[in-house]
Amino acid sequence: MVALANEPLLLWAKLMLRLALVLLAVGLVPLFAITLVFTGFSPIVPVLLSVFVAPIGAFCLAVAIILFLAAWVRRRRESS
Repeated sequence: MVALANEPLLLWAKLMLRLALVLLAVGLVPLFAITLVFTGFSPIVPVLLSVFVAPIGAFCLAVAIILFLAAWVRRRRESS
């Protein structure tokens, strides 16, 4: 019964972590690719992605960490 109580919280934390990783990858990988590999191209799209998408990914990462901590605290309270 203890595992069932934490299951929705852990599910949301895992999904939020996946979303954060995708958003951070979409926001930062093109910027690094343009600056390191494709130096002759215009960097306007990767810069816009890093300015608008990467902060949302960082916010989702912070929320995922908070959700994982809440699930951990909840599991410790229920086990004792």
